[in-house]
Order: sequence, then structure tokens, then C-alpha cells
Amino acid sequence: AKATGHEVGLSDANIHSQLLPEDKLHFVGSLKSSGQKKSRVMCGSKELVLVCGDGVNDAPALAVSDVGVAMGEGAALAMEMSDVTLMDSNLTKLLYSIKMGSRVIRTIRENIIFSLIAKLLVVGLTFAGKMTLLLAIAADVGVMLIVTLNGMKLLPGRRAKLKFDRVKTARKSKYDEIPIQGVSNRLPEVV
Repeated sequence: AKATGHEVGLSDANIHSQLLPEDKLHFVGSLKSSGQKKSRVMCGSKELVLVCGDGVNDAPALAVSDVGVAMGEGAALAMEMSDVTLMDSNLTKLLYSIKMGSRVIRTIRENIIFSLIAKLLVVGLTFAGKMTLLLAIAADVGVMLIVTLNGMKLLPGRRAKLKFDRVKTARKSKYDEIPIQGVSNRLPEVV
């Protein structure tokens, strides 16, 4: 447990292992009542407790926590009680999911704020007598397109594809270019 905890950046004081199911349940309950860390959600801050487990003995703690994460190769009861199930035991996917979730929340906030400012500007111009129906429709479609394009920044980009292509081409062996005696590099002719 300590090796895995150090791998994801936890200190020894924050790593608790060898707990019975009822001990895990009480520990999660005490974390929720003490409210050690605040996490920003859509409107304000809320105290959240995330529990990651893979066995039957983790199911009560997964059910009580704010966010329960089950490992895909674990027990079926743990997967049933969790909010999120990772398809394998790779903890980097958990970190990726948390980071992606915060990016999604940030993008949603950006889109809402931009839309409200644009709508208030259109309403203000309408009351001032400077806005026509055609301009209001164009502004609405423009805001919709900008919000959609802003949301598309969350999609996996071209950089990930290029990185994969570099890895794929880098796996060529130095022996790929050496001709083997008695074997022709030409394709056989088909009659």
C-alpha cells in the first residue's frame, strides 16, 4: 500500500492499510465529518471524500464515500457499490479521470459565463434600439459555435495521435534493414 501511495504522491501519514471493513467505514465517516479538504464544484465549494477499492471488504466504504471508485479486476460487489469503475487496476487512469473532470467543470463554467455575457450584451443592445432580429439570430448562432468549439478542446487532440505514431515508428529494429542471405527483398511475381 505504501509503494502505491508513494507512486501517486501521498505521504505516509495519509496512507492507511490493513483495515477491516468496519474500520474503513468508520475512517471514511470521520473524514466526511471532519471536512479536511474542500473541492470546488459548479457553484461553490463542497467537501468530498474519494475511496478507491477492489474487494468485498471495500464495499461499505465505497457506499459511504462521496465518490467511490472500484478497480475493474476486483469483486463484483465493489463494482456495484461504486460510482466509477476503472476497467483495470491502473491508478494513472484514476488521476487522468480526476484531471479530466476538473477540465470539464472549468470548460462548462467558461461556456456559461461567455453565453450569459453575450446574451446580456444582446439584450442591452435590443433595449437601446441597436439590435435587429437578424443580428440577434447571428449573435445566438455565433455564441453557440464558439461554445461548441470551446467544448471540443476536451477531445483527445492531434498531439496524442502524433505521439502514438512516433512510438510506433520508433519500434523498428536495426535488423529490419539488413538483408538476409538467400532471401530476396523483392516481392514474388504472381502469374
